[in-house]
Amino acid sequence: MPRGPAYFASKGACIYCRAKGVRLTDEHVVPYSLGGSHVIREASCLPCADLTKKFEQRVARDLWGDARTAFNGPTRRKRERAKHIVIADPNDRQKKLTVPAHEYPAGLVFYKMGKAGLLQGMPENVDLSGLWQMVVIDDDERRRKFLEKHPGKLVLKFRHVPDAFAKLLAKIGYCHMLTMLDLDDFSAICLPYITGEKTNASYVVGGTLDEQRPEPENGYSLSTAVLGNPARLILVALVRLYANTHAPAYHVVVGDVAGTDSVARVIKKLGDVTTVSPTLSSPPQHWEPASLPIPYWKSS
Repeated sequence: MPRGPAYFASKGACIYCRAKGVRLTDEHVVPYSLGGSHVIREASCLPCADLTKKFEQRVARDLWGDARTAFNGPTRRKRERAKHIVIADPNDRQKKLTVPAHEYPAGLVFYKMGKAGLLQGMPENVDLSGLWQMVVIDDDERRRKFLEKHPGKLVLKFRHVPDAFAKLLAKIGYCHMLTMLDLDDFSAICLPYITGEKTNASYVVGGTLDEQRPEPENGYSLSTAVLGNPARLILVALVRLYANTHAPAYHVVVGDVAGTDSVARVIKKLGDVTTVSPTLSSPPQHWEPASLPIPYWKSS
């Protein structure tokens, strides 16, 4: 993924429902609210834009709302942004503490995940989200100063939204792939989980439980991995949000490519940005299956 901002041509149809001849809106690969600067032009019809907006807002507002306010994250409503954050006093729940937003050490809550179910050979109906672990990424220095001023008063407010978070990752991975490929280049495995036709997003979304090093130059990091052989490929998007922190690394099983001609065309389009893995690492990377061929191919 080139360093932003960058714009990519329209696919001539809605990337989610394939509607043509309707108004299409631009689609940020990573939502603007999370600092996204890569945009696919005229990509989403209005109903699909509304659908993705709902789960994007749940993450941006419910999971990361206070953190985005505290650290002045991007917003289209700057005049409405609160200058103070109100939290409950942990020693007296009837009392409230009003804190200047720039002093509040709000944490970014992430979900640490294991490998996506598809890559583990799990059946599609096995929901792994119950095994996801919550982790908080915050500013150590700001937290220290806050606790010096308000001993024992730190309270973290957020809503638990694992389904919306997984849909967000799937949408980012899908859009990332479409910055390089066309709609007919691959079968979009992750798409039904974005649109809500299927609900167990842990089948296509996963990550690693290992600690990640910050990437100081990257607000977010997107790249591509390819698994398979000259006749069949699985396309995997690698995603890190707030990559300049210790934020977790994720993978999204985006699509399937079948046939030697199709595989060759896709590999050519992906070019140098692709990590090709005809043989597995030892031990496998978090986005690699335990073995090849993957069980998904045997059942599809």
